[in-house]
Amino acid sequence: MSTSEQINFVFRHQPKKTSKYGVLLTYINTDGADLTRSERMLHPVAAFWLPFAYQHCTNASEQEIQQLARGAIYQLKLHIQYLEDSFGLNGNPVPSEVAQIEDKGVSTNGWHEGENFEEMEDFSDEDEILSQLV
Repeated sequence: MSTSEQINFVFRHQPKKTSKYGVLLTYINTDGADLTRSERMLHPVAAFWLPFAYQHCTNASEQEIQQLARGAIYQLKLHIQYLEDSFGLNGNPVPSEVAQIEDKGVSTNGWHEGENFEEMEDFSDEDEILSQLV
């Protein structure tokens, strides 16, 4: 596949508007000043799945995949911090209902660009690694 070739990906889901996924998709489908619709979809998907995608769909080295995994972990930690800060959950233990959901392998995730997280390690070289693997 050449570097200029594009991939078409279509996801269609039509939940009831008042269901949890209906509310979620309404939020994601609304462009805002902070993030675009694409950013709201691709950032969390990348944080969850990008290292696996490169492991299974490329000839990336173990070192490159580990760097991608570190970047994904960093992004997930940023989002955990953002959720805690946004909803006043700093230092509070995870409620048992959430722990039970996580034990069943079900997870939830959103995304927000890291703000006020300068103290965490920067993984800005992730894009450089990705561009070399394409």
